[in-house]
Amino acid sequence: MRNDDSMSIEQWADAYIEAYGLQDVLTPDSPLWWVFERSLLPLRPEAAEEIWTFVLAVLVRSPPQKVLGTLAAGPLEDLIAYEGDRFIERIEQHARHDPAFRHLLGGVWQNQASPEIWERVEVARGIPW
Repeated sequence: MRNDDSMSIEQWADAYIEAYGLQDVLTPDSPLWWVFERSLLPLRPEAAEEIWTFVLAVLVRSPPQKVLGTLAAGPLEDLIAYEGDRFIERIEQHARHDPAFRHLLGGVWQNQASPEIWERVEVARGIPW
């Protein structure tokens, strides 16, 4: 697959799972390198909504833990760090109702998230409901 604007989020999610399920680290010479670049919010700040939808699309596929680790430490962590104010309510909502999403939050570090947003993330990932 190649990266172009016509590629659906579902195709992107499948390629992400393939890329990170096969190897620990993508390198620029990998044919799936575009997956890393497309998933990197700091390179595409206008794509926050798309990345949110992408994170959920990967998660619903129940990928291996290895893939979940990169999803949490990459796209989701960036979303919280750079767009936490916009997404924290959705994050809290998903954590309340989706144990898999709550588990995914366990792989996120504070990074550049504000202390207020980070406190809410910590509460959301510990919600026992």
